[in-house]
Amino acid sequence: MRSLFLNTIFFTRFFVIVSCEHQYTLVDNESSLQLLLQDLDLYDIAAVDTEADPMFHYSVRLCLIQITIGDTHWLVDPLADIDLAPIFKTKAMQNIILHGADYDLRLLWQRYNYSPVAVFDTMIAAKFAGEDRLGLADLVFKYFNMSLEKGNQKADWTQRPLPKDMCHYAMHDTVFLHELCAILGEELQKRNTFSWFTETCDELLDHAKIKAPPKKDPWRINGSSRLSSKCLNLLKHLWEWREKEAEEMDRPPYKVLSPDLMLTIVKHLFVLPEFDSEKLPRLPRNFNGKRLESFNAMWEAAFLVPEKEWPAMYSRPAPPLITPNAELLDALKNWRDEKAATLNLDPSMLANRIQLIALSTPGTSSWDERFNNAHFMIWQKNIWNEILQKHLKKTQEKTDA
Repeated sequence: MRSLFLNTIFFTRFFVIVSCEHQYTLVDNESSLQLLLQDLDLYDIAAVDTEADPMFHYSVRLCLIQITIGDTHWLVDPLADIDLAPIFKTKAMQNIILHGADYDLRLLWQRYNYSPVAVFDTMIAAKFAGEDRLGLADLVFKYFNMSLEKGNQKADWTQRPLPKDMCHYAMHDTVFLHELCAILGEELQKRNTFSWFTETCDELLDHAKIKAPPKKDPWRINGSSRLSSKCLNLLKHLWEWREKEAEEMDRPPYKVLSPDLMLTIVKHLFVLPEFDSEKLPRLPRNFNGKRLESFNAMWEAAFLVPEKEWPAMYSRPAPPLITPNAELLDALKNWRDEKAATLNLDPSMLANRIQLIALSTPGTSSWDERFNNAHFMIWQKNIWNEILQKHLKKTQEKTDA
């Protein structure tokens, strides 16, 4: 059903003449919201983007939603005191264009429980079109000979009022998407890969609703795999202190203490029989007063934990009970690469390494079972059936001869 929407809706051309004269409407009050709602119900499709703030606050917040419909551009403020839920029930927001949609779809689902009927991801479309450079700026430069400013990529999108340069930067992330959608969609139709693309977008929508499971022992940061149990005990206490401090400060944890500094501190202290603040390496300048007191108190508590309660050292996971057939794995990789070259696609689109391993597991399971274990989409299964039919037939012919 969603694929039908993609086929029938996304090829309306919105020829874009981009200039610095483009205007936008900021939606941060009830009256501007009502204007946007009226506009959204006049169209069948909207180009959408979002901005969040992972670099400035403890919890990631959705800070801005950019919407382009026709030749009008809207910047919607999720931090304003207005109910934005009606936006996601409008006609245009049921079929949207995004670039690199996964993160945006997850944010919108988590915040508003919103998922469109269909999405056209221009980054995925570019992959199916055989583009080497997949960034929005690269595609805009290639097809429109325009350069997108990227100076505000790392800006703090929670600041209010938003500076005009940030607003213009945000607006231009959707200005080109309607026309880019049409250009890439037409190319996929020529290549007869449009149905592959729509199935991939459908799966993207489903995956965006799946909540990632909590990470086991999140305090086991990169670089800790070879630490002793005593070091791990100290690291665990330090990580928990950092999380609490970051939450109270409303800052990303790495801005309280970097992972490298955490490991350095632990390695300085683990040789001591008891905590000695004089043995600490140089700390950030803002470690003073109550913060330094709580920091030192945390170490006093960490050194009092008995050895029997220290975390276990990292142990490598046991190898799989059934290892892949190495010869078959190499053959499948070569066949995949050969087929991908004829299709002008990145080989990983046909099967990534994990999927190749699933296919090459020895045993008596059928290829259909192996396809399911590899979590293939229908278009991938069809291609692999062609690959196997060709190469297994050759293998059989050699055996018979």
